[in-house]
Amino acid sequence: MKRFLLILFLTGMTLSGIAQKKAVPAAVKRPLSHTVYDSWKEIPFRALSPDGNFAAATINPQDGDGKLLFYNLTSGVKDSVSRAESVSITYDSRFAVFRIKAPQKLVKDLRRQKKKKEDMPKDTMGIYAFGTRSMENSSASRKRCSRNWRKSFAN
Repeated sequence: MKRFLLILFLTGMTLSGIAQKKAVPAAVKRPLSHTVYDSWKEIPFRALSPDGNFAAATINPQDGDGKLLFYNLTSGVKDSVSRAESVSITYDSRFAVFRIKAPQKLVKDLRRQKKKKEDMPKDTMGIYAFGTRSMENSSASRKRCSRNWRKSFAN
């Protein structure tokens, strides 16, 4: 009986040792620091066009300039515009209108130099055409409009 219990005990210990996994060292996790926070991004705006063929989203880092992404959901084509925000998609899903901010680094440098508000760079308006995948900003359209205006009154 003692021999049977001893064999049973040794068999149980052997099987339980085999059944247990060997300890695998856990992946070393980096501690959170401020450099990690700077790499995080947020998506403050996302929208679908009224016809459902296009999507727009802004992606902003914690520090620096963000970008606006346009996705054509039917073909999978992506386009992006740097520093864009405040997006509106037209009712007919042909255009997206947005504001293009001045580069953040430039604005910070000018503020450190205590420049006047009128010397600071201004935001511009951008228009993205979904059909042609082209983008135009308001400074280019202002030049074209003023040139056409002068031509029309020159005659």
